[in-house]
Amino acid sequence: MTRNRFRLILCFCVSVSVFLLLLFPAMPATGDRAASAAVERNEALQEGRTYRVARVTEDWTMWDGVNIPVSVFYPQDAPAGELFPAIIFVHGWTLDKSMGEWAAEYYASRGYVGVAITARGWFGAGGEVGCMDPEHEMRDVSHIITLLGEDARFPVMEDEKGPVVGITGASMGGCFSYLKSERKDPRPGDPGDPRIRAAVPMHGSFDLTFSLLPNGAGKMLWGALLVGVTYLGDITGFMVSLLNLALDTRMDGMQKLQTLVGYIFKLIPPVTAFDQSMLFILGAMLERRTEDYEFCRQYFKVRSARYWCDEEYDGVVEHPIVTPTLILAGWNDDLFFANEGLMAYSHIQGPKRIIITNHGHLGCYPGPFPVEGIGGSPESAWVRQQVNRWFDRFLKGLQNGVDLEPPVVYYRHTKPDAFGQAPTYPLPGTRHLSLYLGGAGKENIPTLNRRAPRSEDAWDLLVNLGITGSISLLYYQDAPMLMGGEAMEVPSRLKITELPLTEISFQSQPLRRDLTVMGVPQFEFFYRSSAEFTQLIPWLYEVTPDGKEVLVSRGYYEGHGYIPWSYASTGGPLEMQACYHRFRAGSRIKLVISTADLFSTWPHFGLNLIFLSRGRNGASRVILPVVPDVY
Repeated sequence: MTRNRFRLILCFCVSVSVFLLLLFPAMPATGDRAASAAVERNEALQEGRTYRVARVTEDWTMWDGVNIPVSVFYPQDAPAGELFPAIIFVHGWTLDKSMGEWAAEYYASRGYVGVAITARGWFGAGGEVGCMDPEHEMRDVSHIITLLGEDARFPVMEDEKGPVVGITGASMGGCFSYLKSERKDPRPGDPGDPRIRAAVPMHGSFDLTFSLLPNGAGKMLWGALLVGVTYLGDITGFMVSLLNLALDTRMDGMQKLQTLVGYIFKLIPPVTAFDQSMLFILGAMLERRTEDYEFCRQYFKVRSARYWCDEEYDGVVEHPIVTPTLILAGWNDDLFFANEGLMAYSHIQGPKRIIITNHGHLGCYPGPFPVEGIGGSPESAWVRQQVNRWFDRFLKGLQNGVDLEPPVVYYRHTKPDAFGQAPTYPLPGTRHLSLYLGGAGKENIPTLNRRAPRSEDAWDLLVNLGITGSISLLYYQDAPMLMGGEAMEVPSRLKITELPLTEISFQSQPLRRDLTVMGVPQFEFFYRSSAEFTQLIPWLYEVTPDGKEVLVSRGYYEGHGYIPWSYASTGGPLEMQACYHRFRAGSRIKLVISTADLFSTWPHFGLNLIFLSRGRNGASRVILPVVPDVY
């Protein structure tokens, strides 16, 4: 970074800092902030929360000498000798402990010790970002638990295992929560900690390979975005810390100014240090260096809780999670699909529950929020209540019945104000319906059929150019809900033009009755290709009687390593995005297969002829998890 660019960034950050401090000089608890405090006090009285909160903010030295910023919130006016369970709050990617401080203070007022940490490498923390490295970031969390239990300042409850601790966080914090949960008969190197007694992962990854390299197809936007914004992690963390500072009612103007000066020194230099393996992996994905794919997978594996539950990914649960776990996921999360929450659910042997909302990755946070008027999505308060009850039950031992309620809870577009409930996943009565690719029907449109094809050899030609006539957008429509606004109406896929042979559509006959799908659709394709790399992207739609198309699910696939024109396949059914959807009677089911997916998937540029099989010897199909309509 040049000296002039460094000065420019530093001047910008200082200017914004001064502006915010002028805008919120000391922020005494008056006006809107006082109203917000009153609301919190009323909620506290209703829930039995009567504690005033004390805070300690300082750097803690880790096992290898690296310093980690930590804020501890605890009940200040509790009777002498009263002890409380602790909850560790881990922030999302590019942020810092400021994100967790809001919740840590909230839970301290409810009778917990709230601990907000900045993960190694992010703003103000020593070391480098290692992307949930078990040898560093995960070890840091265990060390923080040890230091917390040894510090006489904090009234932390302990038993024969040590401090009684829970863990939670959104996005990267959700990944931490899965990884730090205890597993049965853990293998050497397992990052879990038996002192973690309850976990609430929010929109986190359970399997990073599935998240970032699904079925061999590199997620272009998400992969580049996650690596690119890492460089700016110090700046984004600084800005969030600055916002927290402006909202802080405990400090006067001089104290805020002193804290600001400390923040500015932590910002030098304003470039985040991170494990360069992340750049190597991004380059391997973009350049399709298949010889490096195994390194990429191994890097993702050890940072994924799924690896520590089932080393071989063969469906045999060797080391299930035994920590009581409440999973929060979203049908529209296109970074960490709800598939991952459902994967995690199947790998938990202890008490478990999953709540799947309709939100994307940016709309996942249930609060609490530090500013009056910002309340999150419509169900944020309800989700927060479920989190409260989970921690109360498994950290405090309160018999509130949360462990007796239906463990599978999910948003339904058919009843948006009443979440569906089920005793197990897959839902009772689930059956798998295969719809096979067929030739043109009476309307001269390729068909989707319930019967397998009879002809021995039938093919459709597709042409890969690296582009199609459509582009994909990340799902961010619900982001305004975090600010108390309404969700935006932005399509997930924009049709711009027609490029012949770059995609093909198949449609079923009109449905005679409603068809309800809940879970993970799958696809299985057979093909011949003229090139080594073959990308096939499936899209599942409902086409209503009036012609409206509703996107239900999407998938990813890229095959490589095949001799051109040799017979190839996806290697069995592969997962699409998990969903809940009810196809109405009279509608059609539509499957679109594209040869590219800009900007979601890194394209394979260059001419490639693909013959997609729909014959008896290569029965390409989509598989739907159909459930009884009572769900």
